[in-house]
Amino acid sequence: MELTDTELTLRLKQHDEAAFETLFRRYYHFLYSIAIQYVKDPALAKDALQDVYLKLWINREHLDPSQSVRNYLATAMRHQMINTIRDEKRAILRHLSHQATRPDVDTSTEETLTLSEYGSVVLAGLRQLSAQRRQVFILRSEKGLTNEEVASQLQISSNTAKVQYYHACRFLRDYLRQHAGIEAMITWLAVFIN
Repeated sequence: MELTDTELTLRLKQHDEAAFETLFRRYYHFLYSIAIQYVKDPALAKDALQDVYLKLWINREHLDPSQSVRNYLATAMRHQMINTIRDEKRAILRHLSHQATRPDVDTSTEETLTLSEYGSVVLAGLRQLSAQRRQVFILRSEKGLTNEEVASQLQISSNTAKVQYYHACRFLRDYLRQHAGIEAMITWLAVFIN
């Protein structure tokens, strides 16, 4: 007879490795489908799965058997993916900018050419922004500053920094949609608008 999620959660709280393995198998594909919606990269999705299940094991004693473990895992996966995207966005922007501006880049491979084209589109979009909006966007996305830190550095209000960043993200998302046609970039740029 198959154990319910509640029974498995109770066993997991008691350090039952078999219960953990059952939950792992039961929700692996479900969680993978959530991850792949965010990143479209199987390797990143699998890394996120490992992190979520590791956190489940580490925090097993704090689980509430009256709460759905499926919902707990789904929420944990969404948070993990948002964190992954936030961690990766600065590296992605730097890489694209670097690829687009390097004169010695070997464009013989399709991947390098594509990255260079996307980097050029990103840079072209950034040039379309007003000077202040561009500064706010770069300080937030590349330097990782908060609205308050940007406001202090540019001597503007925190609300102005927030509004400028929001409009820069909206513009760049639309600009990329029109000029690059790449849903993956739109996905991670959409994370900026929050």
